[in-house]
Amino acid sequence: MADAPTPVMFAIVTTSKQAVIGGMAPVFMANDEPERDRIAMWLCRITNCIAHDLHNGTVVLTVNQASSS
Repeated sequence: MADAPTPVMFAIVTTSKQAVIGGMAPVFMANDEPERDRIAMWLCRITNCIAHDLHNGTVVLTVNQASSS
């Protein structure tokens, strides 16, 4: 994983469809916040990404963009 300054949205984990409208990142739906946190935790462990809690039922997972050099 490169440490480039540009973060790229990797995935979204949410409990509310209304919190996510469009976009190119895959969206994982959870029934409640404990399930949302569990899904986000496993995605972070598997992909080495970073989770950002938006405090509206949604967690955004990002990775740093690899440099082109």
